[in-house]
Amino acid sequence: RLALLNTRFLRLCAEADERVRPLVYAVRLWAKQRGLAGSGAGGGSVLSNYALTLLVLFFLQTRSPAVLPPVARLRELAGTDCPAPRPSPRPARGAGPALLADFFRVFGDFDFAGQLISLREGRALPLLPPDTPEAGEGLKLGPFNLQDPFELDHNVAANVTEKTTSRFGRCCRDAAKYCRSLQFRRKSSKGRAWGLTRLFQPGAVEPGAGSAGAFLISLPLEEAAGGSQDLCGEPRDGGNKFGEACAAVTFVLRDVLKCSCVVGNLTRAPGEDSGL
Repeated sequence: RLALLNTRFLRLCAEADERVRPLVYAVRLWAKQRGLAGSGAGGGSVLSNYALTLLVLFFLQTRSPAVLPPVARLRELAGTDCPAPRPSPRPARGAGPALLADFFRVFGDFDFAGQLISLREGRALPLLPPDTPEAGEGLKLGPFNLQDPFELDHNVAANVTEKTTSRFGRCCRDAAKYCRSLQFRRKSSKGRAWGLTRLFQPGAVEPGAGSAGAFLISLPLEEAAGGSQDLCGEPRDGGNKFGEACAAVTFVLRDVLKCSCVVGNLTRAPGEDSGL
């Protein structure tokens, strides 16, 4: 019966607002392109499509005003665990792209390990002992805690590792940063991918990361034939060439080779005596 409840709940949410289904598809495609979902490099530790769908629905429950009601509210309306009646939520502000950017902003700094994402309550709950009603009996906690809205003792993201959780947050922060950039809002004068199209391509989407083609990386080294001082200069089309080179190397290490990269600072700026 739980499978029927979940299916009816997802269908009810999709019919409640016309932006729900496109937003779910967008997040799932983005996560797949980042290797965070499906059969990506993370193997069994990636997020399932069901987990991503619940994450989007939880996000919509927490908007102001809410796009979707909590499951507990649906139970009150229906008088049973089966959410039969269709809710009439107030429309939330923002079109689809604005909601997508807000999704990345919210989960870029979300404490997945320290909170329980509850669609039943429509809010994040502090972690409590497993014998409490909110946590659910026997709920397996981990780096990513996403509670099934009906089977309260099931963490649908229990397989997600700490590394994948950290990478998910970092990818959300990168995507949120890109959504604030001019490359997201304005068409490229050089015919490059921009806007949502670039966001859904494989690889990094950070501003200044060079071309966003699938594993096609543009390095400004040809213009920097004069040495490292020229590499620190400004390219003809704007931007910092050294920063673009660093972004390309970071992309290879992090997104292709799946290494763990952290942001650091140079002890000194590169110069002629430091070489390339």
